Order: sequence, then structure tokens, then C-alpha cells
Amino acid sequence: MEETLSPGRVRPEPDPEAAAYLADTGATQAYLEGYVRQRFLRELDDEETVIRSLPFYATGTGATFAAIAVAAPQLRQAAPSFAVPIAAAFALDVVLVVVSIACLLAALVRRGVLDVAPEAELLRSAGQVAQDTREQFADATPQELESIILARVRGSLVAQMIVATAHNREANRQRKTWRNRAFVALVGALLLTIGGLVATFVAGGLR
Repeated sequence: MEETLSPGRVRPEPDPEAAAYLADTGATQAYLEGYVRQRFLRELDDEETVIRSLPFYATGTGATFAAIAVAAPQLRQAAPSFAVPIAAAFALDVVLVVVSIACLLAALVRRGVLDVAPEAELLRSAGQVAQDTREQFADATPQELESIILARVRGSLVAQMIVATAHNREANRQRKTWRNRAFVALVGALLLTIGGLVATFVAGGLR
């Protein structure tokens, strides 16, 4: 689920003199705005990593259950001293797969990002900023007004990206934690499956 910020939810500090709002087009300002934008887009992209990892979990889960389905019935041919520990390993396999699925679901439930305001809201806000600026600085020249308006709109948008990035970073951290737990559980299940198949073969259960 995606939420969006409203320009009104991120308010700058009280306005200083008009000169402070002259748009800074220098390298420093461009670098900082580019950095904020890059971090914002990175967190949006990270939100999709859970979805992109689903094929791996589906393949691992399917392979585990397929191996158990093939090997478990054959344990009847193995000696009880081998069959019981191997059956216990396969049972632990199932538990680990269930844990992996539960952790993955927990990561999926936590999906959702905070985005900047929709385009229509941004345009409406820019119009309001322009009107307020012209009323506040009635004696300013058109060029000065344009610079002040541009700086205010840019500042509002950057502030939204900063707030959204912080929110999304924390949400992604939680998602990654649950995804990593799912990964550890599934890898453990796969290793146990391989061990169980080898042990079943050694015990004579697979012919």
C-alpha cells in the first residue's frame, strides 16, 4: 500500500528575508538535491526486493517438499536406527519451511511506501505558494518573485523526499530483517533435505 505526503504536512521554518529564497543553482545545491533524490529512489526500489525474491523462496520450498515426498516413503526399506533420525530431520525440514513462509509473509505484510504528494497536489501547492509569495513580497521584481517561488517549491519537494526516505528506510529495514530470517530458515531446510537424501541413500532406502 502506498501513502503520499501532502505539501502542507511538511512545513518549513518561518520565512526569513526575501534574499534567502533566491534559488541557488550552484554545484553544492545541485549535489544535495541530487543526493536526496537518489536516496529517495533507492528506498523506493528496495521496497520491491521482497517481491523480486519470491521465485527463490518458491523454488526452494517446492524442492524441499518434492525431496521429502520422494525420500520419506523409501525410509521403510532402511533400518530403524537410520530411519528414525532421518525422519526426524525431514520433520524439522517441514518446520523450517513453515518458519520461512511465516517470515516471508511478515515481510510482505509490511510492504508499503510513503511517496511525495501526487502531481495534482504539487501543482495546486505551487500555485498557492506563488500567490502567498506575491502577497508577502509585493515590492519584489518579477525575477526576484520567480526565484523565491522556485526556491520555496524546491524546498517543499525536497523536504517531502527527506520525510518519505526516512519512513521508507525504517520500513525497508524491518522487511529485510524478516526476509533474512526467511532466507536462513529456507537454507537450513535445503541443507537438511540434502543431508536427509544422502543419509537415506547410504541407509539403503533409495535404490
